[in-house]
Amino acid sequence: MLAATPEVRSLYESDRDPAPFIPFVQAVGRGEKLKRDLTYEESVEALRQIVEQTCSPAQAGAFLIAQRVKGEAVDEIRGFTAYLRAETITQIHPRVEGLLDLAVPYDGKARSAQLAPAIAIILAEAGLPVVLHGDEGVPTKEGIGPGPVMREMGIADDLEPDAVQLMIEAVGFGYLSAARFAPQWHALLPLRRQFGLRTVLNSVEKLLNPANAPYQVSGFFHGNYIERLRAVQTGSECSFIVQGEEGSVEMAVGRKSHVFAEDAADDLILDPHALGHKERVRVPGPADAAGHAALNAAVLSAADCDASDQVCLTTGVILHLFDLARNVPDGIARAKSVLNSGAAQTRLERVAAASRA
Repeated sequence: MLAATPEVRSLYESDRDPAPFIPFVQAVGRGEKLKRDLTYEESVEALRQIVEQTCSPAQAGAFLIAQRVKGEAVDEIRGFTAYLRAETITQIHPRVEGLLDLAVPYDGKARSAQLAPAIAIILAEAGLPVVLHGDEGVPTKEGIGPGPVMREMGIADDLEPDAVQLMIEAVGFGYLSAARFAPQWHALLPLRRQFGLRTVLNSVEKLLNPANAPYQVSGFFHGNYIERLRAVQTGSECSFIVQGEEGSVEMAVGRKSHVFAEDAADDLILDPHALGHKERVRVPGPADAAGHAALNAAVLSAADCDASDQVCLTTGVILHLFDLARNVPDGIARAKSVLNSGAAQTRLERVAAASRA
């Protein structure tokens, strides 16, 4: 028999004691009749062992994929999120009123335009300060996130958390990189890239709310999964989930978008015909971050383009959700006014300068 190479042996051999993590794999990985959801306390401990890497990579992978097949329960998502927020991230507390956590997917955009930076700048100018957070090279899409786009726009995307807090207080906008505020989480990327599938990790990172914002708008896609997430949003006062483009927050012009509130009775469903939109308009994603940055810059300079229409729709809906507009058409009009007055471009310049201060 041929001996295994050192590289192959390293995949299977570990000096970690496998026993503490085995019950978690067994709980979620047994057959249809025997599998069960983890309790809140079990969820906290399971993710602690994954983040601290006291279980083996093989165990972590088996657990995450088995849990994906089972389907994540509310208490599991709540436990994972609570552990991460309480014990693994550097939190900030900007002294601003009505801060919005705009929680976009960390794995970015692969097919459509990444327009979160422009949306955030307009919201800030319209009176709703915003924090974005994310990472780079996140599976499965490993698409374009806000950070690289902002970097191309002249906004620093690698600031330490305390510098981001000062920036939010000064100009109403900031971006937190996971490499800075959540280094243990960032360190899991090599493991996550080996799965080829989304896991619960893709969901909980959007719920980190590292700036403790009272308001939250997060982007998810699958309707059945969204129903489990209503109760686990982390805005302390008010949260919404947008079923937007590629599971992000951008709402497509001409599409019947669904905005999920914490109480289903408060959901908002956009009727494109009532807004005067006869056809769905797609805004394709450019090949690289520089192309996405150019789209955002065009929007903020009040260019007449499909990206501007999508940004104004999304911004208008968010302004309405947080009572800064009477209704969605009024919110869209406010967004357009911010663009056409040149105020958005001025805010962008202030944000870029503050990020380099």
